[in-house]
Amino acid sequence: MLVTILIALGITVTATVVSQAAFDYPLPKWIVLGVYLLAYLIVHQLRRSPPAPQFADEPDPDYSHLPTSGPIRRFGQLGLMAVFFTTNLLSLFNPRQARELFKQLAGNAELAKREKESGDNGCTYQTKARYTLPFRGQWLVYNGGMTPKTSHSWDVLGQRFALDFVVANEDFARHTGRGTRPEDYLCYGKEILAAAGGTVIATRSDVKTAPLLGWGVCDFTARSFVGNYVLIRHAAGEFGLYAHLIPDSVAVKTGDTVERGQVVGLCGHTGHSSEPHLHFHLQDSEDLFRGMGLPVLFSGPMVDGEPVAAAHLKAGQRVSSSDSR
Repeated sequence: MLVTILIALGITVTATVVSQAAFDYPLPKWIVLGVYLLAYLIVHQLRRSPPAPQFADEPDPDYSHLPTSGPIRRFGQLGLMAVFFTTNLLSLFNPRQARELFKQLAGNAELAKREKESGDNGCTYQTKARYTLPFRGQWLVYNGGMTPKTSHSWDVLGQRFALDFVVANEDFARHTGRGTRPEDYLCYGKEILAAAGGTVIATRSDVKTAPLLGWGVCDFTARSFVGNYVLIRHAAGEFGLYAHLIPDSVAVKTGDTVERGQVVGLCGHTGHSSEPHLHFHLQDSEDLFRGMGLPVLFSGPMVDGEPVAAAHLKAGQRVSSSDSR
């Protein structure tokens, strides 16, 4: 998805520059928006490839029971995505984010070449460390999975097996009130725990809370689209990223040794976050933009109320820890 967004952004910028330089005609904002949306749709269709044989019969997941948060809910999930991806266009005008976006694009190209040469999509990887859920209480897996249709971002290889966690009530609502304040959200401010022991490799805590919550706006003004985060080396070639944390809530520093279950920060809404949540994924490098994503096998979780010995999680599941840590 990110690659498609970047290509569409490039087409839009090119069209804007050519219109001004060749015809001395500055494109109106509504036309720029239309060019971007059209480019996104066309590129998305062109970049679609037949699924690998192991996923050929994969059914489309049904997320219709998951409501959209905030006032944007009246326009549904499509409205949210339209606003989010459209405002993402402005990220290219933020030098910090533009640099990150192109680093991620370059890193993804390297990873795609590596995957093609190896023929390994990562699904069979077995984790070396023992991982438990990075929070207490019951949470909902809002995004993520092990297949192209359930994955957070299958074609963004560093985040192929990423998971987004939120807290939801019995009706799957994630907030009270209008959902325009971070404090409205049930997961906001909850403690995020190290899923396994390890060494802190990097942290960030200076990214401000994203504005216009509940309207689907992508924070193109942020210092980093990752938001505030903690990166931990849990084992050789296994680095865990805990992202979108509350500003100044990071409770560890680079070089610290952490134990499984130790508090590393608080769940927030920073960077490119559509609503407060925890983004968690494993990758095989400490470089945020050049690490290949790895599937996470969680030990001893409760999944939809049932205890299991170990599980790879997917969107729609309610999970909690049965481990006393």
